[in-house]
Amino acid sequence: MSQIYKKKLLSYIHAYENLTEGNLSSLLMPLFSENAYFEDPFNQVVGKKQIQKIFQHMFDHTISPRFVVMNYLLEEQMAFLRWEFCFLDRQFKEHRIVGVSKVVFDQKGDVLSHIDYWDTGKYIYQKIPVLRSIIRWVNRFFRP
Repeated sequence: MSQIYKKKLLSYIHAYENLTEGNLSSLLMPLFSENAYFEDPFNQVVGKKQIQKIFQHMFDHTISPRFVVMNYLLEEQMAFLRWEFCFLDRQFKEHRIVGVSKVVFDQKGDVLSHIDYWDTGKYIYQKIPVLRSIIRWVNRFFRP
């Protein structure tokens, strides 16, 4: 059974690394179960349609978004992916976010749950001038 999950995981990784706005509905979305759960630091949704809206939002608000899965660990129906997400903002400044996803497959091998973990303070909030100084102060407070 674990070979089935490995094959499904490799298909999922392939879909992420080759994802475009044009192939979102044909490449990535078929890999999710109908009532899949998706969570990242800004979203918590259930269902393929809601998940697709999150990815469409990504394509609508970034330029040239791309994912690279650097490594993964698979244990039965659960996998952890370490990834890098790169994109350009509207001013053509490049951004890079490194994170981890926990992915759970159902009995058929469809993605039942996908939860992203990444540091919003480091990658988003510290880039906002008003918040940057507050975050730096907090970081200094907790460092020896």
